[in-house]
Amino acid sequence: MNNQEKKILIIGAGVSGLSAGIYALKMGYKVELYEKNATAGGECTGWDRQGYHIDNCIHWLIGTTVGTDLYDLYKTVNVINPKVGIYRADIMYTSTLNGQTIALYSDMERTRREWIMLSPEDEEQINLLFKSIKLGEKVNIPAGVPGEQLGAVAGTRLLIQSIPAFRLFNRYKNQDTQDLMNKFKHPLIRACISDFCTKETKAYSFPICYGNFVSGDGGVPKGGSRAIAYRMLDRFKELGGIYQGSSPVKKIIVENEKTTGLLLQDDKFVPADYVIAACDADFTFSHLLDPSYMNPLFKDFFSKSDIYPIYEMFQCAFAVESPEDLIRTETNLDVFSIKPEPWFNNRIAVKSYAYEPSFAPQGKQILQVMWGMDQSSWEYWKELYTNKEAYKAKKQELASLLQKKLEETWPGYKGKLTLLDSWTPCTYHRYCNAHNGYNQACVITKRSAKRPYPSAFVKGIGNLVLAGQWVSPPGGIPGSCITGKHAAYRVDYLNHKGTRICKKIFFQNVLPTLLAVFLILFLKFRA
Repeated sequence: MNNQEKKILIIGAGVSGLSAGIYALKMGYKVELYEKNATAGGECTGWDRQGYHIDNCIHWLIGTTVGTDLYDLYKTVNVINPKVGIYRADIMYTSTLNGQTIALYSDMERTRREWIMLSPEDEEQINLLFKSIKLGEKVNIPAGVPGEQLGAVAGTRLLIQSIPAFRLFNRYKNQDTQDLMNKFKHPLIRACISDFCTKETKAYSFPICYGNFVSGDGGVPKGGSRAIAYRMLDRFKELGGIYQGSSPVKKIIVENEKTTGLLLQDDKFVPADYVIAACDADFTFSHLLDPSYMNPLFKDFFSKSDIYPIYEMFQCAFAVESPEDLIRTETNLDVFSIKPEPWFNNRIAVKSYAYEPSFAPQGKQILQVMWGMDQSSWEYWKELYTNKEAYKAKKQELASLLQKKLEETWPGYKGKLTLLDSWTPCTYHRYCNAHNGYNQACVITKRSAKRPYPSAFVKGIGNLVLAGQWVSPPGGIPGSCITGKHAAYRVDYLNHKGTRICKKIFFQNVLPTLLAVFLILFLKFRA
């Protein structure tokens, strides 16, 4: 039976589900995509308030440079295309503390000089870190076929391409970002390092991320996150995919170690040859399947927060009644003096979207604030959400605290800020079934298992494949796109498994044996 006679059902129209659908359609399969919300995109989305657009996802996107694996993937799934401009900033972000400010410029040498001027006593460690950042410039994220499908030639090529990454991994072996911060004496340098990479992340994360930025590979597609989701959905439909919005899935039906299809919330059954679960993995195993199917690594992800931490965020968006951009870039501020609960971070990130004029009426702009929280805050928010008035009042209280902080930091905004919206972990849980309300996956730490990524296959269900952020922590658009593409390749492998096994046996066993016999006979007759 050829691909055209096989039907794949995909659960979740986020970036991974759309990516899986597009690649599966290009392989010739029939594909139907089921999404619980009316709008595709999952966490890669945005919404409109009072004539302004709030962008929920992208701060900058790795892989926007022609010639990388990720660029080719993005182009295939329509994340970017030749008609979509890429905004590239001169500054990745700035960090302020105690009246001092440092920035991460696209000019790495300028950053290094300014850091040394700030803290001459840290010069040796600064120079060592910037050597690692220089190495980080050369790191490219592979986005080809799944690892288990790599042949000898492709595998060797990948190993060679990964040498810069392996060097960084070895340089920072058994170290996390806290260990990296501890190498520096100046508190602002320590704060700057952890403003982007949380303290539990592997120590190589900062040099890789900043190295990618200075390489020119990072950028933001014009139109923002929701526009990306819409472009991907358009590509999916152009290829013949069927999109079913406002169609939540109730169960993945399993019989005789195979899924036969999906049971929708309205109790309609949809048959399938294969299913790709591209929704939150915790939701997949706790609601769509029997929990016994969850493998041990996923269990650890969802239960061992000390080893696999996740984070929560309170966020809010403000309209600015002025065209003047006082922030210019993402800026990180200390808010220790105003934090109302111990589980709030000491710092916030403030981002101006003045670079995207379509997000605000002419002569105005929009800015957003992210205030991180640790995982212990989830129980508080979950309980508070049961009382809608108290929940609304708490959001207003927090937004007011942040507005006052913004006006103190940038006096030119005083009297010009209006709260448009605020959202919490409950928003992500409601909208995306996100585990504990976080919009990414867990962090892989130095205490994590040696094999940090779980299998995309589900033991006991031969035709079900997983995709999404939890398959490739900590998540984000690149990882989501890659796991979606890989899910399509994995389904195709399962569909042609018999043929592939025969080919493998032939090329690895039969052909070498025949060549050896031929060589022996040839030498015998020549003698």
